[in-house]
Formats: sequence, structure tokens, C-alpha cells
Amino acid sequence: MDTATTTRFLELFAEKAELTVDELDPGLTFDELGLDSLHLMEVALAVQKEYGVAIPEGDLHHEQTLREALDYLDARTR
Repeated sequence: MDTATTTRFLELFAEKAELTVDELDPGLTFDELGLDSLHLMEVALAVQKEYGVAIPEGDLHHEQTLREALDYLDARTR
């Protein structure tokens, strides 16, 4: 994933998660970041709107790290 796409995804993610980009640690799980199911659903919808990539329900889960989500998005946008 190129730097601009990664940066935009992190901005989008931070906005929906009600965090700052600086608070996002790619090694932390969504649960450790304090995200609930509603946050994850909002992130999935925002990704679909921004990138045209549908994220099936359950593909983002609480035990997943932000890095894993970035890798997932990268694979889906190739």
C-alpha cells in the first residue's frame, strides 16, 4: 500500500474511532484501542465509500490489529 493510501486510511480510521492518528499503534488490537462493534462497522462503511471495497461483516474483529487491517485493505485494493 502506498504512503498516501496508508495515511488516508489512518486518518479515516482515526476519525471513525474517535482517536487521533498519533494514538493509533499498528501493533494494538482494536480491542486494545477501545473500539466496539459500532466503531468497526463505521470503519468498514467508510472504507467502502472511500475505496469502493466492501468489507464483509466479521472481517474486522476485536482481536485484529491495525496492521492486519492495513494488510487486509492492501490485498483487497490490488
